Amino acid sequence: MLTLSITAFILGSFFWTIGDILIVGFDRPDNNGPHREFIEFMGSDNYAYQLTGSEPRLRAGALVANFSTPLLLAGIPAHWMLAQDSTLAQIGVILFSLSICFAPLAHATFYFLAQSSKLAYAAFEDGALGASRERVHAQQVFSFLKWAWFPAVACMLAGGVLLTIAVALGYTPLPAWAALLSPPVVTIAVSALTRLPYPGRPLLNGAAFNLAAMVWGITFFSLVSKYPLT
Repeated sequence: MLTLSITAFILGSFFWTIGDILIVGFDRPDNNGPHREFIEFMGSDNYAYQLTGSEPRLRAGALVANFSTPLLLAGIPAHWMLAQDSTLAQIGVILFSLSICFAPLAHATFYFLAQSSKLAYAAFEDGALGASRERVHAQQVFSFLKWAWFPAVACMLAGGVLLTIAVALGYTPLPAWAALLSPPVVTIAVSALTRLPYPGRPLLNGAAFNLAAMVWGITFFSLVSKYPLT
């Protein structure tokens, strides 16, 4: 059961990484590039971010992550076993579980942001009188996205930090050094990949959290045979 739980978590993280690549793996638009006037019209470059993405790619990115969420949830029992002797770690696992529940809605909203931004861009290019209405609609979708993402990211970071502290302080069966490969720590390192030339940029944009989770899952899987949880 423990092995299956960790394996499910690794697979879930992998599929979420693929989902991130498909739905947000685009070059950030240049404010002085071809979309400069549209960015000024919208008030942010977020609306130009996914204009080059095809509908099938964006749809696949949203659905791949959404349908693999149960795999991430299946990884929670293994983490609860890891945290069984530490209240601090248990709180971390609970928060991390909440982030998994919150994340699909926020992730899928990128699809709707892309579609509404494309409509706004088409109206803007045509000089249509409805461009302002399309702009308001896209801005409302982006506002919803921010509200949906905040609790997911906040719970993920808070839960990850608490679990990292518990591992580092020896409150779990894993060695203290394993904290160096925990999601919050690895996220910092993985974020640097998005600054590298292709494929680090743009494909890994938005994928840092899930790549870090996958590294942690592999670490967890590798250590439990040497450091049993029971």
